[in-house]
Formats: sequence, structure tokens, C-alpha cells
Amino acid sequence: MDTETSTQPLIARYDGVVCDLDGVVYRGADAVPGAAKALQDIVARGVRVVYATNNASRIPSEVATQIAGLGAPATASDVVSSAQAGAARLATDLSPGAAVLALGGEGVVEALRDAGLTPVVVGDDEGPGPDVVDAVLQGFGKELRVRDFETAARLLTTGMPWVATNDDATLPLPWGQSPGNGAYVDLLALALGRRPLVVGKPHPPLYGLALERLGTLAARTLAVGDRIGTDIVGAEAADLDSAWVLTGVDRPSDLVASASSPTYVVASLADLLRPYAAPLADAGGWSYGAARVVLDGDDLVVERGSADPIEVVRAGLAALLASRDEGAPSEHLRRAAATLDGLLDDSPTSTR
Repeated sequence: MDTETSTQPLIARYDGVVCDLDGVVYRGADAVPGAAKALQDIVARGVRVVYATNNASRIPSEVATQIAGLGAPATASDVVSSAQAGAARLATDLSPGAAVLALGGEGVVEALRDAGLTPVVVGDDEGPGPDVVDAVLQGFGKELRVRDFETAARLLTTGMPWVATNDDATLPLPWGQSPGNGAYVDLLALALGRRPLVVGKPHPPLYGLALERLGTLAARTLAVGDRIGTDIVGAEAADLDSAWVLTGVDRPSDLVASASSPTYVVASLADLLRPYAAPLADAGGWSYGAARVVLDGDDLVVERGSADPIEVVRAGLAALLASRDEGAPSEHLRRAAATLDGLLDDSPTSTR
């Protein structure tokens, strides 16, 4: 986590933000409280914001309409999707106008067209042959059929280029988890004995496209997200600073069991507009603001006083991550982090 103390808002260190959506700006159809106002204030400071999404099935204008409808600043050009990253990658390897099988929804089709390529979809017959198609771009699509995957497999046995928008194994829905694009990638990979190039988070290409769209230097760009395995790992792979937002699904016990260390831990996007001080190590413990914590075996001893939950979480994570980096077993750290999980889950803004 960050080791610098400043009286300036955290966001003053950056010229651009790569912002995740679900769990950060909205949860399903509902806005995350305060997120839209925070984004308005960030943009008003002259900081550019793009929204990066692994969802390849939706077109950017549709995503931007949802964001703007919640009160946050957004146009279609502010949305960077994994489908766009995949199409951009193929456009560098193929001739202009080359035909690409669009194995996915409308977001994949539009991304290929905008990149100067010719999207091809499977009709009711056996589909296009390898003499017609030059590559395959695979992204999630709710209307995909067994015939679509059979056609893709037939084409890909020739060894033609294969790019996948993302490899998220699951897709969150109101009732639980559904198979995501990664599950369908695995389906083809098992049949073919090879795997595609993946461009979405946590892989760097989506972040590279976001930086191009922002026009900012990596050192002056902040990646913001709620999922450790995609947003934080992806930021590290792209050499970007990261802000882990606690309005999503991952909790401190998830972080300490990973190998990642976000640059900042924030309760919400609003914290980007406040000063950020580093947790401080003292004799046997760590403190942040009014909070102090001591790691005693599998127990995290908290002296909370008047501290806000985020102060306790920052101090506690500093203690746990320091212990993790010294080789402490992850199962011990997860048990200790349960104290921080419970503190967040009992807060008024909890997602659980």
C-alpha cells in the first residue's frame, strides 16, 4: 500500500483514471452511493476518466447511457471494452477489411467493424469456411448456440489467429453465478488443444488501450476496481498504480490470500478526493488515524476508539500484508482478516 503522506487529495497525483464499473460505479442496475458525484468532481478537476469493462457483449454507447443515467459523466468514447481491445489486437495483425468470425454478441461485432475489420457471424447453415475467415474473436454472447462453437472449432483447427476478449470463468447474475466467457473459452480449448490470446483484465492489452484513449502516462494514471483477481492484478501487470475499492465483492480476507498489494485501499470513489496517508508501523503494531491493530497469531487485535471502519481496515491490512510478505501462511492470515471482513459487512454501505 501507499507509503507517502500528503495534504492534497489522492487524485491530485494523477492525470487519468481507468475505472471499473460493476461494484465501483454501479451494482447491477443500481448506483453505488456517492460514486456519480465523486466522478463528477474528479472530472471537474481536469482528470480524464475512462471506464474499462470485460463485458464484451454490450456496445459502448449502451454502457455509457447506463453510466450517464446514474449521474456520472460518460460518453461512448469514454468506455473501453475487452471487445475493442481484441479487435485492436487483430487489426494490427490482419489486413484492413479482413474477415473475422464474431463469436459473441453485438459488442464483438461493433468492435470489429470500428477497427476496420469485417465481422462474420454464423447463420443457419454450417457457417463460413477457413477460405473466407482470417481469425476468430471470442467474447460473451447470450445468443450463442452449439452451432456457433462448432463453426469456431472447425475454423480454429487450421491454426488461424484466435483472440478472446476475457477469461472470466463466471458471470454474476442476481440469482448467483452463471458460466462466463472463460468457461466457453475452456470449452473450445479442450476440443482444440490450444488456447487463445486473452486481452481483457487482468491481461495488459485492455489497459494499454485505455491509456491510448486517455492520452496519459502510465505513471500518472490510476486504475480503480473492486476485484483483486482482475482489477488489481491487471493494474500490476500494466505497471499502473491501483486503488482497491471496498464497495464490491472482494474483502480483506481475499486480499491477504492473494499475492497482490494495491497502492491504495479506499472505502469508495469519494476517498479519491481526500488526502491519503500511509499506515504507520509502531512497536508491535500498525496505526492509521485513530485506529491501531496488532497481529497476535491468528487474531487481529483492534484498538478502534473513534476510528472509521476504513481506518481500521487500512491499519489491519498493513499488518496482515507485512506478515504475508514475511511468509505467513495464507490460512492464518485469512482467519485474522475475518475481523476486517466483519467490520465491513456490518457497515451501512455493505454489499452483503
